Amino acid sequence: MACRDFADDDGRYWVVWDVYPTLAERRQKNAGAPLGMRERRRFRERRAHPRSSKTTKGWLAFEAADGERRRLVPIPELPEGWAKATPDQLRAWCAMANPSPAPPVSP
Repeated sequence: MACRDFADDDGRYWVVWDVYPTLAERRQKNAGAPLGMRERRRFRERRAHPRSSKTTKGWLAFEAADGERRRLVPIPELPEGWAKATPDQLRAWCAMANPSPAPPVSP
């Protein structure tokens, strides 16, 4: 997983990384735990499927220092990979990305 950081046009600090949803694939197939891992689910139940087939191929996750999160689907294709993008490209992708919900808070 590649990870980059940059500042947007307003000077806000962002971190961006790629996400590949292997757990989403498990849910689609209702498969068991990945090889070498213990199954944590106690019951077999219907699981949510990714909203679009685009998300199954991954996305870029953006998180600002103040906690704002965004998601860009699909991962933009560059000859050398998205991690070699220029800071200007990262800023443009961040501006295009959709708001993403905050991660769940543990009790």
